[in-house]
Amino acid sequence: MSGLFTLIDEVAFAPLKQRLAQRLLAEADPRGVVALTHQKLADDVGGVREVVSRILAQWAEAGLIELRRGAVEIVE
Repeated sequence: MSGLFTLIDEVAFAPLKQRLAQRLLAEADPRGVVALTHQKLADDVGGVREVVSRILAQWAEAGLIELRRGAVEIVE
């Protein structure tokens, strides 16, 4: 039950970019690869896939991540 309240608190008060960054860091393997689709990431952070994809594309353009099919690699 406390996990549900934590999720509600995060979705209600933490910005989507912050929730997405935290999720990527939490799910990354030792090489920095997150094997999740944009849809799964959106579901996990309480966002819409299109918005999550747009944020990820901005981060990829800035050189922070590399996008792959079904995965995201954290570069920096």
